[in-house]
Amino acid sequence: MNLFDRFILTLYSLALVVISLFVMAAGLNLISSVYIETAIAEMYTSSQVGMIYFAAAAVFFLISLKFLFGSMRGGASRPHTAPSVQRSNEYGNVQITVETLESLATHAARRIRGVRDLKARIAAHENGTAVHMKVAVDGETPIPDLTQQIQQAVKERIETIAGVELTEVTVLVSEVAQPGSGSRVRRVE
Repeated sequence: MNLFDRFILTLYSLALVVISLFVMAAGLNLISSVYIETAIAEMYTSSQVGMIYFAAAAVFFLISLKFLFGSMRGGASRPHTAPSVQRSNEYGNVQITVETLESLATHAARRIRGVRDLKARIAAHENGTAVHMKVAVDGETPIPDLTQQIQQAVKERIETIAGVELTEVTVLVSEVAQPGSGSRVRRVE
């Protein structure tokens, strides 16, 4: 349900609350029957008042039909799917979510010595799929060697496990982690 539908549903519900309160009050004789008879008589005697009642009833009718048919359809017309990369083979289509590919990239890069912290983002475009890595390094391993290892490991892992060809693997070295920080714990031997 989009924002406009929610807004209309809110107004519709508020109007029904007011109408329900009015009918309940009339049923308990809290509203004089004279007011109700006058309102009904106005509808029949004044064409302007009659048109206002007709327009209000028509709007309620159309909104009711919209929500009635919308609820019967369910969400079948537009299934909610996570962003994914599609592949086709002789058996049909395969969709692999971006989250899955990010997880594969993260696991591959975490195995490399010298990586302290990282974040992976997948960009799926018509011309291919790219991986963007943001890493914190230990400052002891040469950065050019480390980034090349990350690129190679991520590319091999995703292409082998998911079967998704990558157009590029970019690595942004965001910081040099301080000793004792990061996700990897050093062993003392």
